[in-house]
Amino acid sequence: MRWAVGLTTAPRPEPTLKRTRTSLHKAGWPDCRVFDDTDAAGAWRNWIDGLEQLIRRRPRAHAYLMVQDDAVFCRGLRSYLERTLWPADGAALCSPYSPTPYRQPHRGWHEENRGWSLVGALCWALPPDSARAIVAELGGVEAKSRIDARIGQWARGNRRSVWYHTPSLVQHVGLGNSALGDTCTGSLRVAADFPGEVAEP
Repeated sequence: MRWAVGLTTAPRPEPTLKRTRTSLHKAGWPDCRVFDDTDAAGAWRNWIDGLEQLIRRRPRAHAYLMVQDDAVFCRGLRSYLERTLWPADGAALCSPYSPTPYRQPHRGWHEENRGWSLVGALCWALPPDSARAIVAELGGVEAKSRIDARIGQWARGNRRSVWYHTPSLVQHVGLGNSALGDTCTGSLRVAADFPGEVAEP
């Protein structure tokens, strides 16, 4: 399975980029393209521009993985995803990261049809047709934040499914939300059931 991996980064109170890259490597992706928000354009602009660049550079990828620079991963996550993607035709994305309120009693992928209320864009795998449609339809949107909400709204409007995983196979290790300039960490920004970086999915 051919992957194209983008890692978005921004200034943080405590730098986490090195840890994320190391964890990403151990998860099965030794190579990634870093998109640094050096112009303070904001998380949304950096993310959508990064995805567009990935598509241009790797047009034949089977999956596009967009990761933020304050994530850590289960070891061998790539292998697991290659066995389980995609859970349904017409998927907008699959999120190995599941914030605490998204936990389900049964293991595996579950659909989250939350539209504008969607949260958790820490690590998303997108099928090629979805990635291209997102860039085509949302590439001109000028905004600084709310990646998750914008893509959630897009998915609902286009009748595409959004999938999250129980347990969470990715964890958020940053302090709060750098796009919003806060250091709050609540249940929407952390996975309560992450098995750990040394665990395999």
